Amino acid sequence: MNVASAGGGQPRSILLASDLDARSDRALDRAVHLAQAWGARLVVANVVEERAIEAHALVVRDPPSWYRGTDPVHIAEKHLMEAASARGVQVKLRVERGDQVADRLLEVAREEGCGLIVTGVARQEWLGRMILGSTVDQLARRSPLPVLVVRNRTHAPYRRMVVASDWSPSAENAFRTATQLFPETAISLLHGYEVPMAGLMDTGRDDMLAMAREDALAEARAFVERCQPPGGASSVSLVVERGDPALLMRLYAEQFPVDLAVVASHGRGAVFDVVLGSVARRLVEDSPVDTLVVRDPRAAAS
Repeated sequence: MNVASAGGGQPRSILLASDLDARSDRALDRAVHLAQAWGARLVVANVVEERAIEAHALVVRDPPSWYRGTDPVHIAEKHLMEAASARGVQVKLRVERGDQVADRLLEVAREEGCGLIVTGVARQEWLGRMILGSTVDQLARRSPLPVLVVRNRTHAPYRRMVVASDWSPSAENAFRTATQLFPETAISLLHGYEVPMAGLMDTGRDDMLAMAREDALAEARAFVERCQPPGGASSVSLVVERGDPALLMRLYAEQFPVDLAVVASHGRGAVFDVVLGSVARRLVEDSPVDTLVVRDPRAAAS
């Protein structure tokens, strides 16, 4: 997808995939904030499923005499303009029909020349875990564009991002993409690793753990050098620990001022275009902050 940028790798057009209800307000606020900061136009796309139209028709098949029907496009336009007009953001609304919601959203993104898709979570469990929902899950798996899943309210630009990495080309692409979109945001690089059989060792365990950590840190430094971050390798904080990456991401974001997580949708050993890798999916679902999902370009090319 050939997308014009506003400079620094930031797109000229942003797609907000929204169902235009109250749950979408956080994603709308972030999309408006980004459009204002980047001087980009905002395209808001809502796909109305045919079965939803049929269900509504059944509910109101015998309406009161005073009922004149509703115009969802007019209601949506009013809501959007109130949210965006005060910030000087150009907004275009696309209301589409179809049952393949993710496919239609991706078509709109292509037609409008968008460089980023912004969306929200379907819902959240009481322990804070995200529920992606089928449309967001399909966008995260299949979109050739980065997908920003918004969870929290927008108060300011992103201050610090934590990038999950397994040292793969997919992770390197995600790192570069995130730093191009948000070059002023501080960076932490997170890697979770395991030491096989460490729990069964009686002697030499400490030495093995220390060696494994040093190896992981060396890989982290080499990874950062390859990625060439805007502030140089020394500007990146390394978070290299034993343990599950999804758990480490959540714990780190809870303890430090992190407001954006970055995840590659296909990492080492993943099968392209089949599933959102299990580690990547847990990273997205367990993240307590907004999450940028970046698909491996080799998967998009295939």
